[in-house]
Amino acid sequence: MKSRRIAALLMLTLTAFIWGTSFVAQIVGMEHIGPFTFCAARYFLASLFTIPFAAFMGRRRDVMPEDEAFASDWASCLIPGVICGCALFAGTAFQQVGLLYTTAGKSAFITAMYIVLVPILGLFSGKVPSKSTIIAIAASTVGLYLISVKGDFSVGPGDALTLAGALFWALHIIVCGRFAQKFDAFKLSALQFSTVAVLSLLFAVSMETPHMNEIILSWKPLAFSGLISTCVAYTMQMAAQRYVPPVQASIILISESVFAALAGFIFLGESLTARELLGCAIMLASTLTAQIQEARS
Repeated sequence: MKSRRIAALLMLTLTAFIWGTSFVAQIVGMEHIGPFTFCAARYFLASLFTIPFAAFMGRRRDVMPEDEAFASDWASCLIPGVICGCALFAGTAFQQVGLLYTTAGKSAFITAMYIVLVPILGLFSGKVPSKSTIIAIAASTVGLYLISVKGDFSVGPGDALTLAGALFWALHIIVCGRFAQKFDAFKLSALQFSTVAVLSLLFAVSMETPHMNEIILSWKPLAFSGLISTCVAYTMQMAAQRYVPPVQASIILISESVFAALAGFIFLGESLTARELLGCAIMLASTLTAQIQEARS
């Protein structure tokens, strides 16, 4: 079990790395299409690959845990998968709309406040974080602020929408952690991607004017976002949260901001100030501390 927990921690770190380095693809992808059209195409592509993969993996007994209470059939995974998908869609939608009215730096900071919201929501189920976890959360929040917020921090309508999105990101981490304990991770991922694709398509048709030729122009960022950032990363998150509690998972996933800053520095030539480097160092230290404590437990 300990080796599986360590593997899960590494998977969450890789997930944060993928999410952090996929920011450019998401921006480039929306040069020709709207946010809901982008999400619909992205998650449809992820579903197209994840559904047959989940069906294949479900036939292999060696990937199924020995827990008799573990459900691996599609019917049992349907409702949990839809619930995860609804939370994922809401987080994505609020974030995208909020970006129309706020800056990218403030959006990144407010979105990442799920690191605080996850333990707060966990209190309703009687899960009280340890003192070391609280310290790690506080340190990560400070580091995140140093990286993301460069100007004033007045609150506007876009900030409120982004904060609502952060609430759903926190809910997504919590429900993934709960359902991953009892249901097949691959089928949950396939069903949540399909849910987001359908909901995004409904909003795209009603609020945007999607055209196939414009979607084709965005095929490269869509391929990366759909296959790597969504199909691979979210499935790894779902599988890893079977062994890592939501609060610790949120601390590790928040390192996405560090990887995003470093990727901008390496690939886009964006400079990092001393303040941002200090924020990266604080967040990395907090993430490593959380991983070491979880690996020892």
